[in-house]
Order: sequence, then structure tokens, then C-alpha cells
Amino acid sequence: MTEHKRIAIVFDTETTGLLKPESAPLSEQPQIIEFAGIKVDFDTLEEIDRLEFFVNPGIKLPDKITEITHITDAMLADQPRFAKRYSELCRFFLGTTHLIAHNLAYDRDMLKNELLRLGKGCQFPWPAVHICTCEGTKSMHGYRLNLTKLHQEAFGEAFDNAHRAMGDVEALLRCVRWLRKKEML
Repeated sequence: MTEHKRIAIVFDTETTGLLKPESAPLSEQPQIIEFAGIKVDFDTLEEIDRLEFFVNPGIKLPDKITEITHITDAMLADQPRFAKRYSELCRFFLGTTHLIAHNLAYDRDMLKNELLRLGKGCQFPWPAVHICTCEGTKSMHGYRLNLTKLHQEAFGEAFDNAHRAMGDVEALLRCVRWLRKKEML
């Protein structure tokens, strides 16, 4: 019998704002402006591949988003819309078994909304197992730690490039490896 590798994607998105209630029209939901993912062997947590890109949302970024992410309208001006990234994203996700994010519900819903805008809500190779490290580490202190606090808990320091998708993914992957050693993942 052939053993199948378990492959995970650790990912994050940066967006034009916070999600509105699910009942809000899709046109009022925020859009992804940056995606980053690192594909890893789930058992060893060794990196296999990575994907990172900007997306032009077609609207001016709120000042608060630029302040938080340091992503500017000029950085997105020549970038493609999300629809142009769909095939590349499908190839990246294809064959993966696990999806890991720090606030998984948020980032997964952001991806879901972008797929729905394209009419591809049911045409995406979602991994079967979804892991939220924010929820998974709640038992440490009895409340949800943001990624910076989790990284500080694990390594005694903050990390560079917080609130940029790849910076957050790299920090989260370090935390996932730490959690695995502590047998919390």
C-alpha cells in the first residue's frame, strides 16, 4: 500500500477591511490585497513551496489599512485582480490535506468570498483538515492570543513584518513548529 504524504498550507491574507456579517451583500465584504502561503510536509513541517502575491482590489485602500499593513495604493496599482490569481492559487492548493492559519475563520472566509465573487465557490481544492492556531492555543491563558503574542510566548520577542502576509506566515510557521514540539498540534 502506498503511503500518501500529508501536505499543509500555512497561509495569511491582508485585506481592505474587516469582514461584515455573513448576511451582508458580497459587494460590501472586504477584498484580499495580499496573499501568502507556505506549503509544508505536515509531518516534518519542512517547507516544500511558497506563494506570495498582491491583488489590486479596484478601490482606494482605507488609510487605516495602509497604516496597519504599510501596503499602499501605489504598490497595488499594477497588480492583477483576484480573478487573475485564481488558477495559480488552485495549483498551489491542489493535493494539500491541511490548512493552517492563525485566525483561520477570517482568512478562510476572505478566500471564500473572493471565490464566490468569481462564481467559483464550489470549485476550489480546499484541504480536508482545517487548523486554527488562535483557537488551538486558547487553553494557554484562557483567551485568544494574537499572532504577535503567540510568537512572544514561544520565542520571547515580536517578529519582523507583522501585518504583511508573508511576515505573518513565516512567524506562524515558527509557532506551529514550536507548538508541535510542545505536543499542542
